Amino acid sequence: MTWENRFRLFGGVAAVIALVFGLTLIFNHRQNQITSYSAQVAADTYTVGADHAGTVVRQLVAEGDTVESGQELFVVQSLQLKEDIANGLEVADTEAYKLNRASGTITYYAVTAGRIDKLNAMQGNSVPAGGALAELTGGERYVEASFRLVPRDYARVATGEPARITLPNDQVVTGTVEKVSVTSGVDGTVSTLRITSDALRGLDQQTLAEPGAPVIVTVGLADSSWFAPITDAVNDLLQQVGLR
Repeated sequence: MTWENRFRLFGGVAAVIALVFGLTLIFNHRQNQITSYSAQVAADTYTVGADHAGTVVRQLVAEGDTVESGQELFVVQSLQLKEDIANGLEVADTEAYKLNRASGTITYYAVTAGRIDKLNAMQGNSVPAGGALAELTGGERYVEASFRLVPRDYARVATGEPARITLPNDQVVTGTVEKVSVTSGVDGTVSTLRITSDALRGLDQQTLAEPGAPVIVTVGLADSSWFAPITDAVNDLLQQVGLR
């Protein structure tokens, strides 16, 4: 066998090894990630509820207003509050409201920064005890993503795992799995993941981070195989050169 043929043989063997190695990396990578079948941006909502029946004598916010935590929202004049105090009932201030026992008024406050998305009562309206004055959408944004997983993959989903969030404009931001829950229904067993991402707050186009905005989430699964360090090293390299 001539040296030329030997080089060709060695080159062919090396090419086959490189091809098998590359295909193994791709297969292992795909086996170690899952993609949501349904996902959307979400935010916590809070109901500003009336602790005592009364009449709204001051309305300090309108629908769509942005509020800060601790900001005054409503002042309610409550005959029920006066009666409770006269009857010796213990009524205490909370984070959500403060009482003026002398005037019989209750001032309601925002418990978190956010936006007034629904106004249920306006100045001059009567509100029952337990009735809703307004609905406040919190300023923090996160993603709720649903996955259909086999038991083997469900066991590999862990909090703290990285996630890739693809926004409606195809922009990709990173996040972290904060919470994992599972439910059973007509769709079978569904795992719902809560993904947090600081990048959602800094988007140039904030409509992309509005609650309900559809997204696609890809989450990495915990990989304990012998091939895991190699896969991680290649993924890190691809990320550094901007190919991921």
